Amino acid sequence: MSLVLDLPHKLENELSAEATEAGLSLNDYALSLLSLSKDGPSSTAMILQRPGFRGGRPYIAGTGTTVRAVVGLYKLGLSPEDIAGELPLALAQIYAALTYYHLHQTEIDEDIEADSETNLIRASAKPSRV
Repeated sequence: MSLVLDLPHKLENELSAEATEAGLSLNDYALSLLSLSKDGPSSTAMILQRPGFRGGRPYIAGTGTTVRAVVGLYKLGLSPEDIAGELPLALAQIYAALTYYHLHQTEIDEDIEADSETNLIRASAKPSRV
């Protein structure tokens, strides 16, 4: 499917930058943003994953916010409503991220653990074999 976009120059530049960061053409990026139903976005359309963008981690469409960022706040005890107050996300986006997390919990928990302070310190303390 192809779109003819007649956007203000500033908006087109902003969307083009986001599309490039997401590894998509402007046309494909616009289509991904429009994959929302009239009743709101579906959780599958809201969570994307692209190689090379945000380390290949799943993120909320139209944002740079990763699912693991939402999960981190959730694990600190914040409610979805509290998270909406901390991040520039709609409540539906937060619930989509948490739904995705619960469907892929092992994978995301392992990713978070791999970047934990303890593991990063341990990795940096290993002697170099140069």
